[in-house]
Amino acid sequence: MSIKMIRIDDRLIHGQIVTAWAKNLQIKKIWIADDGVAKDDFIKGVMQMVAPSDRELIITPTSDIPALVDKLDGEADNVLILIKYPYVAKEIFQAGVKLQELNIGGMGAGADRKKLFKNISASQAEKDTLKSIQDMGIDVYFQVTPDEKRSPFTY
Repeated sequence: MSIKMIRIDDRLIHGQIVTAWAKNLQIKKIWIADDGVAKDDFIKGVMQMVAPSDRELIITPTSDIPALVDKLDGEADNVLILIKYPYVAKEIFQAGVKLQELNIGGMGAGADRKKLFKNISASQAEKDTLKSIQDMGIDVYFQVTPDEKRSPFTY
């Protein structure tokens, strides 16, 4: 299995991803599955600039999830999947990814969001989606950095 982590992090690529997670998991490919980023050339360019140059960056719309889960789950290179929203995670699990865990690392505050864990917030719909992922037998947990202890998502 080459997909080593599926992480919800609304910042996508940033310092923790580059310096901690990618090194800790020996990641060779970073896949961002996000419709907004995929169609925004400026943001794609920013992501490419901040991504580690020694790792392949793949940016796709969510419609590519089934094909890429199938392709990347069978490759030799370690893959980190970065997404912004729980509904995208659900699509990844429904596509048949072998990894049975979801890391929640960053979901910022908003008008319709309430604090879930430390600086992580979610709307009621997002919490319901996370619960439905958990009900699929997926280990849903909070862990901002690799040296932090995992904390389980509780509904």
